[in-house]
Amino acid sequence: MSAIPVSAAAPAGEIEFASPTGLIEHLDTRVAQILSEVEASAPWAAVARGKSDERIRRVLRELYLEIFLYQADSIEAAVASIAQMPRTLPVSYFDEMLHHQVEEFDHGEMALRDYIALGGDEAYARNCPQSPGSFAVAAIWRNITHKRDPFAYLGAVYLFDALTPILTAKAKAALARNDGSVAGMEFITHHATADIEHAKLIRNLITDVAAFFPDRMSSIANGFEYFAFVYPLAVWSQVFKRAAIGDTQFCMA
Repeated sequence: MSAIPVSAAAPAGEIEFASPTGLIEHLDTRVAQILSEVEASAPWAAVARGKSDERIRRVLRELYLEIFLYQADSIEAAVASIAQMPRTLPVSYFDEMLHHQVEEFDHGEMALRDYIALGGDEAYARNCPQSPGSFAVAAIWRNITHKRDPFAYLGAVYLFDALTPILTAKAKAALARNDGSVAGMEFITHHATADIEHAKLIRNLITDVAAFFPDRMSSIANGFEYFAFVYPLAVWSQVFKRAAIGDTQFCMA
């Protein structure tokens, strides 16, 4: 085996990777584990197996609000982390990382459009403070930058881009089977296809960067685990609770 067998809960820093391929195998195993957890969760059941169009609409609306609230911070932090990469990094890798963030730059606005299409209040979204969940996501990304460990960025972004196309494709298929119709599908439709290429891009970048800096493979794996602690289930659980009780206002008076 390319990595020492450990439980999924073990700190990634304790795993020794024999090669970049072993690192990728580890990350893909973790993605599969998280996918299984998501598919067994109440938020996923509400969207993928829900029978109430109104409930699906509420869950998606609140999810889009979360994305809008953390996305700008995550992009800003990602770009800053990329800029912290060692200057011995091949410039072509740097260019690919930045190009990826360019393609993600306005996706918070895409989520906001879907939030509005599902009945969300644009003025509220643009003026409310971050929810606890979106604050936690932003904090992970900003602390990766603060700690000046740019290799952790690669692990964190891999969770984003490896999991998102799987979940959005499954959600799109499940919603298509529903008897009713659900508005606000731009974000899901786009990411069900676009992030397939993004996942390949980040997988190749991790492989190349890990080969160039083999002593930083644990940092990449740790970045994945930092982000996995809050995303997606911790954030989605909060979204589901808000949607279930119909309390979509989390701003303090």
